[in-house]
Amino acid sequence: MLLNFRTIRSQVYFGVGVLSVIVLILSAVSLQGVMKFRKLTKNIRARSVELPLAADLSEHVSELRSYVWKIDREKVSLFGLNSVDFDINVSGMHRRLEQLQDSLDRYRNQLENNEIEDPRFADKSREFQFVAEFQNSLNEIRCLVEEDCWSQSSEPFTMLNGMKENLEQLQSHTAQLPVFMQVRTHNFAENAKAEYRTWITLSVLFSVAAFGMIVMLANRFRNGLLLPMDKLIEGSRHVAAGNHDFRIQLDSDDEVAELGNALNAMTNNFQEIKADLNNQVQLRTKEVVRSEKMASVGFLAAGVAHEINNPLASIAWSAESLEMRLQEILNPDPDTDEETRNTDIEEMKNYLARIQEEAFRCKEITSGLLDFSRMGDVQKVPTNLSEVIASVVDIVKPLSRYRDRNIHLDTDPSVCATVNAQEIKQVALNLITNALGSVEAGGTVSISVESENENAVMRVVDNGCGLTDDVKEHLFEPFFTRRRDGQGTGLGLSITYQIVEDHQGKITAESDGPGTGSTFTITLPLVNQLEKVTRYAA
Repeated sequence: MLLNFRTIRSQVYFGVGVLSVIVLILSAVSLQGVMKFRKLTKNIRARSVELPLAADLSEHVSELRSYVWKIDREKVSLFGLNSVDFDINVSGMHRRLEQLQDSLDRYRNQLENNEIEDPRFADKSREFQFVAEFQNSLNEIRCLVEEDCWSQSSEPFTMLNGMKENLEQLQSHTAQLPVFMQVRTHNFAENAKAEYRTWITLSVLFSVAAFGMIVMLANRFRNGLLLPMDKLIEGSRHVAAGNHDFRIQLDSDDEVAELGNALNAMTNNFQEIKADLNNQVQLRTKEVVRSEKMASVGFLAAGVAHEINNPLASIAWSAESLEMRLQEILNPDPDTDEETRNTDIEEMKNYLARIQEEAFRCKEITSGLLDFSRMGDVQKVPTNLSEVIASVVDIVKPLSRYRDRNIHLDTDPSVCATVNAQEIKQVALNLITNALGSVEAGGTVSISVESENENAVMRVVDNGCGLTDDVKEHLFEPFFTRRRDGQGTGLGLSITYQIVEDHQGKITAESDGPGTGSTFTITLPLVNQLEKVTRYAA
């Protein structure tokens, strides 16, 4: 089955295979070198055993030669000696010859039994030739030393000279043995030099090739795995940091690229899910805000209905009185003087003026309620906050349930902020009605609007029941309420908090504890002067 070299798995298999081949080749080269070194050591050790034997052989030849030369220097005929002296000389010659023969036999046995693998050391033909010639010369000397030879010879000194000549040959032969070894070692060194140079060259070539393969594999590993993994990790960090628009771009076609594509797909799915959830949250938030706003409108409508009853009653009473007077004017009594008639006409005008005044009052109340209940859009424009807050106070202040509370309004007419007026009205209504609901009869709610450090600041301060630490901790959470009347959904302050956040503002609640009142502070960005000029010019 063919490997797909685009995958990391196949690349790893290939890399392991190449490394295995490199290791095997280098191991084979190293093992071959070690084996050759072992073989060389073994051969040298085997041939080195011959050196002591050759030295021993040379030593015995020297002893025999010295003994013969001693006899020659004395110039004494062996036949002139007594029998005791003769026996001593002959036995000395025999003893030395036996020692020499024994040394030669040991050297021969070593040559025959010494197994050498290297052919450059295994050639023993010259040594065996030396042994044969040495044995012949030794046999001739032994023959000369035999007693019969000495007793039958008429010229013993002539035979002594022959013995000396044979000993000279033996000495010459034994002197050649180290030369044989030296020449062979020199030749071996020359041959070995060429061989080990070849092996060194091969080792260097294999090492360079192995290093090149390792560098190639390392580069492939870096480009194929490490760099893509770095890109993958960097992309994951971007996504984890909230940059969901970031996409991992990999040029490879392996498992890392597959993982990168999976992460990109996961990010796409996450963005789609997030967008869908955000859309649902926005829809639900709008619905909740609309519901809360309608609840606020209903709350206001209940108070407004009571407020409208008074002007409507006045209108009805004035209309009834006008109807009665109108009958008298249309059918005048002949006895009525002009002054009385003019007085009735003035009263009718007063009734009409009162009806008109009370009608406009009803219109103003209903217009404020309609203006507050109008949903509008979410567009934010530079708005005078003092006017917005004042309009809310005008709606709340006449409500019967709050008539026994005091509302103080202190605003700076120059404070403008880029806001959605309807949403800020709802924020103000929630805070003001909460403050009014937390104070007892005769309590006071102070509302101020001012600018501080390039921000518009609205404060709603009351001297009511105050806030505990637990209430402050959960105050802006949805469905959390601690109203004394047990009413409310617990969404008012949560929606207020969300509206302020949407306006890049901040809302805080402060209280020293129960019974100490509370302070709600809203901070919104101010409108710069150029934007205000443009806005009002338009």
